[in-house]
Amino acid sequence: MKKSILALCALTLAAGLSACGGGTSNYTIGGTVYGLEYGPLVLTTNGMEVAIEPAKDSKGNFVTTYAFPQQLEYGTAYNVVLKQAGTDANGAIIYQYPPHQVCGVTANSRTSDTAGRLATIDASYTCTLASHAIGGTVNGLAGDGLVLTNGSTGGTVTLAKDTNGVYPTSFTFASLVTYNQTFGVTVLTQPAGQTCTVAGGAGTMHDDPVSSIVVNCANNPT
Repeated sequence: MKKSILALCALTLAAGLSACGGGTSNYTIGGTVYGLEYGPLVLTTNGMEVAIEPAKDSKGNFVTTYAFPQQLEYGTAYNVVLKQAGTDANGAIIYQYPPHQVCGVTANSRTSDTAGRLATIDASYTCTLASHAIGGTVNGLAGDGLVLTNGSTGGTVTLAKDTNGVYPTSFTFASLVTYNQTFGVTVLTQPAGQTCTVAGGAGTMHDDPVSSIVVNCANNPT
């Protein structure tokens, strides 16, 4: 009878440790990557790395799971991060993002912890398409009220003189344009006494900001 009670207590204790994530087992470090359309996304931890390629689930969404090749022992610290591509001039780490995208830790996932503290490890990331600004130069503006618009994705910019009475010679839209999305900048409102035209205002966003749009303004005939 005494042995049976001891055995029952041992089983109960083992079950409790398992539910809390405690124990002496090895643990797989992995998770889910959402929104990865271009690959690979390379993640590293504890001297290991894994290259994750885009995949779709049964509903056609870009969702894929991954796991590092080796398990970690109970209590081993881990920190799943994007692979480093070097450092910038200030010594800050530059991370290697997948082509045309940026990726960050998914809300409520745990990319840094100790193996076994929880029963399962969810080191998940979410990727989105990169977005960049569009803008350019302005020549000859000498009237108030010029408004440019990006008809493809929305957003406007109003070009007005500053507090010193000087008209701008450059512009940048506040609304960013997503990779592979088209843009089309035109004049929405002409300035007083002038007519402005746009050169190079249409295109498709690639991997860098666009600063080559040119707006030329001329005085109207009197």
